Amino acid sequence: MQMIAIDLGADSGRVVLGTLTGDRLTLDVVHRFANTPQQVAGHLRWNIHALWSGIRKGIHLAKKNAVEPVASIGIDTWGVDFGLVDQAGQLIDQPIHYRDERNHGMPELVHAIVPREELFARTGTRSLVINTIFQLVAINRSAPDLLRSAHRLLTIPDLFSCWLSGTQANEWSNAGTTGLTLAGKPEWDRKLITQLGLPNHLFGTIVKSAADLGPLRDELAAELGFSERPRIIAPGCHDTASAVAAMPTSASGTAYISCGTWSLMGVLADQPATGADALAADLSNEIAVDGRIRLLKNIMGLWVWQECRRDLVAEGTELSHAELAELAAAAPAAADVIDIDHPSLLTQSRPDDRMIDRIRRLASAQNLAAATPGELFRRITEGLAAAYARCRTGLEQVTGQPITAISLMGGGCRNRLLCQLTADACRVPVLAGPDEGTALGNLLVQARSLGLVDDAGMARVSAASSELATFTPAAGLHHRAR
Repeated sequence: MQMIAIDLGADSGRVVLGTLTGDRLTLDVVHRFANTPQQVAGHLRWNIHALWSGIRKGIHLAKKNAVEPVASIGIDTWGVDFGLVDQAGQLIDQPIHYRDERNHGMPELVHAIVPREELFARTGTRSLVINTIFQLVAINRSAPDLLRSAHRLLTIPDLFSCWLSGTQANEWSNAGTTGLTLAGKPEWDRKLITQLGLPNHLFGTIVKSAADLGPLRDELAAELGFSERPRIIAPGCHDTASAVAAMPTSASGTAYISCGTWSLMGVLADQPATGADALAADLSNEIAVDGRIRLLKNIMGLWVWQECRRDLVAEGTELSHAELAELAAAAPAAADVIDIDHPSLLTQSRPDDRMIDRIRRLASAQNLAAATPGELFRRITEGLAAAYARCRTGLEQVTGQPITAISLMGGGCRNRLLCQLTADACRVPVLAGPDEGTALGNLLVQARSLGLVDDAGMARVSAASSELATFTPAAGLHHRAR
């Protein structure tokens, strides 16, 4: 059985042809393309139409490579961002990037209406400035007619699923990143929406992961060369939900880290945690593909690494990610760590305010060496590992359950230094892999929708389909989790 997964990250997209044979899924990445935001009309925006072109090209290439009929297609992306569409599903404005500065000050405005503690108790979502709720309040202040003229709000994967199938729906794992749903439930908080003065009509049907949205639209089937139209399946449309669906172990006590542009670290829970302890630990409650709760924390992730590498390239120092990882591994360890979640690291690097300089300022304030590329990227990696250790402590305190292992998936699992420092800092073994965990999870949910695998079999198929490595903590070594 063959299926297509479309996995869009904040830096790039990939289209993957998956083939399920027995208990093994093989993945063939048939197309990669850049995701390059643009400054348009005073805002940082996603180049949605370039992404749509990359998606269509990738599907076409996957169809050409397929040796049997493609049964389904599913798409996952990052969370929080959205498109406003008309009744036909067409955009009425180019979607704005969550890192755009229009959102600054919006959490404070919302908390003046609904106090932070109450907002968290109701939605279970940490108040991050990037969240959909704050983006919408920003639009409502500057361009309220834009909201009122739209027919629906579709998060980014829902938008592309609509363009593929014609169905306008919000999948529950991504709806849960908006900050506008009831904690742990696939329901909009209509009272909250009204309190904030947002149009209720924007928020439509929420569907479960694995929902069948219908066949590929006729005109696209003809364009892309399909004689038999594949089904469009909503996987875990939030990329972290798909990654967690691909965890190669279901062992009790295992936390996950989905490490890409962002790091999302958490555990699976049966009930949302919305008390003061969860709020203090900066946790969020999002829905997993099977309806459980992904109790997790957003950690800055490889965004900082990626931005610093771009700065080095601009200086004329062209080093690959693998070369930088080798230099970082060879650099001396530091006695302290930078705060990888410092607010100054959220926005894009600029010629007059480079990410590389921000990291060096943070390091300098703590007398940490960060002059050479090796030292610089060692400080970033140590900061990530320490952030994971802090999160581990918070998760254990909130759940009352010990974390005895970590499953680290995504691009970060290719960085052996990060894996080892994470094991050292968290003082538990780290199971690294799969590196294409999000695409694998996307395909597993499609397979579940098609009746080819059940919930219990997903971890088994993932483990059989992945190259995994185990990193054990070095005796007596761990980074101080300040």
